[in-house]
Amino acid sequence: MSADLQWLLIRKWNSFQVKGGHGPVFSKEKGNLLNKSAHKFSGLANSKVINIYPSVEGGVTITKVKADAKPNQVASARSHVALKRSTGPRRANKIAAAETAGKGYRADLRPFAVARASALLRAQTRTANPPKSYPQKLRGNKKAAASSSAKKDDEDVIELD
Repeated sequence: MSADLQWLLIRKWNSFQVKGGHGPVFSKEKGNLLNKSAHKFSGLANSKVINIYPSVEGGVTITKVKADAKPNQVASARSHVALKRSTGPRRANKIAAAETAGKGYRADLRPFAVARASALLRAQTRTANPPKSYPQKLRGNKKAAASSSAKKDDEDVIELD
């Protein structure tokens, strides 16, 4: 079945669609780089699909279907490229661009793949200066109650010298 016919059949009714009132229709299928319900980005209707997602141990994994994929061998039909969390943004962008357009796979998805890979790595970066947490200040009646309970505790203590 052709990709165009598949898209015509699933474009309005599939279980991955997210409709929100009068706005755009989104999709949450694997292989959809923008999560937008459109034929160009569909992971269901296209034969050449690129999936960029965060890996479990940190980092990003880029998965794509091989050109000589057999329909009965699903696991071996996919190639995976794992990027560690420590991978820099420029290197990640270069790898994402090479996996899409550099190898003649889907040149039209290059900017979207680069944007998704860099956004996922940016979300996983640790901040050099994490925000400090300060204890909550007591004011008014709560401060007076806390100081009076502290005085009671001091009176109960017997000092031995």
